Amino acid sequence: MPKIRSFRGIRYNPERVDLAQAICPPYDVISAAQVEDLYARSPYNAVRLVLGKQFPKDDRDNNRYTRARDLFKQWLKDGFLIQDKKPALYYHEHTYTLGDKASVRRGFIASVRLDEDEKKNIRAHEQTMKSPKLDRLRLMSEVRTNFSSVLGLYSDPKKVLETQIQPKLGAPEVEFSTRDESHKLWVIHETATIEKISKMIQSKRVIIADGQHRYETAKIYRDRMRAASGKADGNQSYDYIQMYLTNLEEGVRIMPSHRVIVDSMGVGLVDLEYRLKELFNMVPYDNRKAFIAALNKGGAGTLGLYVKGIPRFYLLQLAQDTEIDKYLPPGIHPLLKRHDVTVLHECIIEPILGIGTTMENKRIIFTSRAEEALDMVTREQADIAFLLNPPSIEDVVEIAEAGLRMPLNSTYFYPKTPTGLVFHSLE
Repeated sequence: MPKIRSFRGIRYNPERVDLAQAICPPYDVISAAQVEDLYARSPYNAVRLVLGKQFPKDDRDNNRYTRARDLFKQWLKDGFLIQDKKPALYYHEHTYTLGDKASVRRGFIASVRLDEDEKKNIRAHEQTMKSPKLDRLRLMSEVRTNFSSVLGLYSDPKKVLETQIQPKLGAPEVEFSTRDESHKLWVIHETATIEKISKMIQSKRVIIADGQHRYETAKIYRDRMRAASGKADGNQSYDYIQMYLTNLEEGVRIMPSHRVIVDSMGVGLVDLEYRLKELFNMVPYDNRKAFIAALNKGGAGTLGLYVKGIPRFYLLQLAQDTEIDKYLPPGIHPLLKRHDVTVLHECIIEPILGIGTTMENKRIIFTSRAEEALDMVTREQADIAFLLNPPSIEDVVEIAEAGLRMPLNSTYFYPKTPTGLVFHSLE
């Protein structure tokens, strides 16, 4: 079962750094425009470590990875970052607003032992790509630190952490707010409390919600370090990864992950229609607001389509008499067949647009915001937008438990775990 342990976290010095200006989202959801904004926010913003700027004159010895290494060392030397003197677990409460409703996500940050391949105590639910793992491996090899937490889900109907441990923690050590959210962080040093949390997790299976590329990268790094050091006892620092663990019984939010085809290679509505009409009932909408509302109400089996140059939107409703197996490649697991994202990729995006589910391809991008996807087509920044409803958490758990993987970016868990609360040394 999963093994966790406390660790001596490296954290921003609150006397020198405004934490509200120093945290950032995980690297893989930061746009180029956001990089500029985060750089401007603070000279100590964590984006400089996880997704530093690139320059034309970058070379092997001076690049975003070596600059992150040097900057991290300098911040430690100058006291902008401080390593805790005693090992700890870090309990976090994240208050955020979605629509007009305020919610709280609770979890704790721990050092979690990487799974051995045959054990499968920590499960993925999505496919991954090669290039993000190479990118993260270059960074990890330079800095020898986890800057961001992998988000892991576990199920605890008894809510041990929330009902038995949190009420006894007292006042948070760190508390701060940004424009639209607030954070509280408790540092848990007490051995008995740490042991109680560790024991609770040992009976669980963990599902990776966010950070699958980082998790797989950490295993590659571990294997390299084992080969170099000859130590494969499972107790070295490189055998562990920083993980933010949250109880899915507390209510985990999944946002949609819409597909935007930046370059359709000339494929338009006429080319799509012949396949779409074999699978879906196509309902036209002239009003964007009504279209989005109908999509949200439709739930599973309902997709949205908007094509450049066409003055209407289409709601795609999977026809009840559709013989879906005729259009799916052989070997697709029955659990995957019933998910909209599988149908969309395997029946439309890959065979008609030539974009595979795991291939590196700049012709497709992803967004959780329907308005953004539609605006890109309206402004002729993209050719086609496919809108989806999100899978349920039950869907994700079922897929992971079966050892299966959905297409890349099938889910968008919200809110993202902030980078900068604590860093996890691998030395």
